[in-house]
Amino acid sequence: MGDRVTELEHELERMQAKIDALTDELEEARHYRNAVEGSPIGIMSVSAAKGRYAFVNEAFAQLLGSSREELLASDPYEIWMKTTHADDVDPGRAAMGRVAKGEIDGFHLDKQVIPLRGEIRWVTQHAFASRDDAGRMEFLTAFFTSADRQRALIVAQERLEAELREAQKLGAVGKLAGGIAHDFNNRLVIVMGYAELLKRGLPSDGALASHVDMVLASAKRAAELTRQLLAYSRRQVLKPEAFDLNEMTERARALLQTVLGGGVELVTELGAKCGVVADPGQIEQVILNLALNARDAMPEGGTLRLETREVTFGPGEHAGLSAGAYVALVVSDSGTGIPRDVLPQIFEPFFTTKELGQGTGLGLSMVQGIVLQSGGAIDVESSVGAGATFTIYLPHSVATPAPVRSFGERAPSRGAPFETVLVCEDDQDVRLLLVRLLELRGYSVLAAKNGMHALEVAREHPGSVELLVTDVAMPELGGMELATELRKRCPDLRVLYISGYTKDAEQFSVPLGEGTYFLPKPFLPGDFTHAVSSILEKRASIAPPELVRHAGE
Repeated sequence: MGDRVTELEHELERMQAKIDALTDELEEARHYRNAVEGSPIGIMSVSAAKGRYAFVNEAFAQLLGSSREELLASDPYEIWMKTTHADDVDPGRAAMGRVAKGEIDGFHLDKQVIPLRGEIRWVTQHAFASRDDAGRMEFLTAFFTSADRQRALIVAQERLEAELREAQKLGAVGKLAGGIAHDFNNRLVIVMGYAELLKRGLPSDGALASHVDMVLASAKRAAELTRQLLAYSRRQVLKPEAFDLNEMTERARALLQTVLGGGVELVTELGAKCGVVADPGQIEQVILNLALNARDAMPEGGTLRLETREVTFGPGEHAGLSAGAYVALVVSDSGTGIPRDVLPQIFEPFFTTKELGQGTGLGLSMVQGIVLQSGGAIDVESSVGAGATFTIYLPHSVATPAPVRSFGERAPSRGAPFETVLVCEDDQDVRLLLVRLLELRGYSVLAAKNGMHALEVAREHPGSVELLVTDVAMPELGGMELATELRKRCPDLRVLYISGYTKDAEQFSVPLGEGTYFLPKPFLPGDFTHAVSSILEKRASIAPPELVRHAGE
């Protein structure tokens, strides 16, 4: 009897030990379960035999925009199809197929999750299989960690790489444009100048006059191509000032309606209350180019809408702009729209979807260059059949906007003046043309082949020099250095800089000071003589806006 009792006691001890071990295991399992359920990482497990969720935690349910109860009552495959981005379906299906066949035991994927409720999320999915003794998969368990931050870094890196490529492209085009612009524009000044003079001596109704008109038209077109290249590479000279964008848009209405034709309705909604700081002439070109693009996109007619409104961005809200106040110019059309695969290329130089001979592919490149050089940004939204919307952001003006003058306004001509003008130009043909033009107007003209020569000519001239006309880029002594030296002797000397290109274009993009002006090459004889007469008559309020206009606009 005693032995039996002892045996039972030992059995009870063994049973108690098993109970204690099971209790410890249950406690450990409870801790594991609590850790899994409370984990910020989404976790789920699917039974291969039952085709149902065996387990989902709260983080996984939130990731899918659902509740644990809804998921546990749903078909896992249907949920996977609903919440997986189309781009990730085939890679995910292929990976799970390899696991099911026993080729691999696990995999990981970066994928986009489309929640049943909520915004798309980027996640990294780690999955592995649990198998029975025969190697068949029993459960597929997966962990989901957020990859939004990593994806944002990747996107930022891709954007920086794209900006670097764009900067390198701009540098290459800028060097190309800068290398040819100065000499090329000098040749155009000569062609346009002498063609204009030749035309004046021909009967207006003769065949030769029409031939000269063709020469002038072709030269102006060549000048436009050079200017577009400089605009794209952001190396043209701008004259920013505060002006009323609403007034400019209203002034442009008649011109725009003419180029748009009768089939396109022009609608304006000008809500901006403040002005902008930019070059008015260049912004007019931006509006005109976008309007022409819109017209071409609406061959059967439609609606072109111009809208202005004020916008304020906080730090980082717009990738291309610093925080601050801007005025948005929105140009939208109801045309054919831009295909998604074409949209990233529309600002590239020489890219065009038009037929051969119908466009240079520089219009939108020029628009982007002008806007970016003005300190703004341009966005575009479009899809096939839904039209296109270009939104331009320009710096907000705190000053009172000045009235905008239209291109065609000219000051009345004056009688024969007799002031002395010193012309300094290192290109002999251009110098000779400028001298002849000024002499035809009755000015007393001094000519110099470079800056050092101009100092010598001015020193030997017994009288005063009222105006210096000088190229900017010259060997030994540049135009700006020449003007500084001459003004030491004559502080009231007025200066007209002429140039087809300068590496330091920014120096002409700010107010140049009293009595200092800039006229870009190429220009027609009338543009040049008008600029000179305006300066010498001290029509300061008239001359500067005209001087930064491009010939032929």
